Amino acid sequence: REYKVMYGSGPVEGVFSKDTVSVGGIDVPGQPFAEVSKVSFGPLNIAFAMGKFDGLLGLGFKSISQYNVPTPFEAMIDKKLISEPVFAFYLQEDASEQGELVLGGIDSSHFTGSLADVPLTSETYWQVSLDAMRFGGEAVVSSPAKAIIDSGTSLLAGPPEQVAALARQAGATSIMGKAYVVDCAKADALPALKFTLGGHDFVLEAKDYVLRVSGQCLFAFTGIDVP
Repeated sequence: REYKVMYGSGPVEGVFSKDTVSVGGIDVPGQPFAEVSKVSFGPLNIAFAMGKFDGLLGLGFKSISQYNVPTPFEAMIDKKLISEPVFAFYLQEDASEQGELVLGGIDSSHFTGSLADVPLTSETYWQVSLDAMRFGGEAVVSSPAKAIIDSGTSLLAGPPEQVAALARQAGATSIMGKAYVVDCAKADALPALKFTLGGHDFVLEAKDYVLRVSGQCLFAFTGIDVP
């Protein structure tokens, strides 16, 4: 069966296949997956050409699957191949160090203290309530909004007008339409960015939202209209 899927960065098309998918020693027999035969030119095309990966492992909900195909993780839950319906990421700040994806639990060796419980507001995307957002002393979001936690997105994305306003506050300059850079000499002096998600505060310092790439300092925000 043929398919065509529209990602935020462009359309992908090909055919559906079935095989045993093995992840971390867990075998999922008869798992449907999409073989890609065509990627339209754009950011995703460049990512596939330059990236050190072979595909995408979906972790969203089946409710937003265009073809109602269960993900390998959902199949693991349904077939009782994992002990808990939980997955967790451990990401390194240094890209040369290995990160970790845990399916079926949490590796407590990677954190101290307790985890924050942020309830979902919709079982479509991993959607939560963004109660507020402040950049230094300025309110960027002052009334509750919808936010999506997405492991497959490289940057922080938001409505283009709000992202442009935030970039102006940071003194960032637009390049290539949607990306922004800041003066590297001033980057470390930028204020903290505080998100309030489901009643919990999460703070990003300048070193967390300014990415040093090829001699430039990329402001880690991009404008995207999410339907």
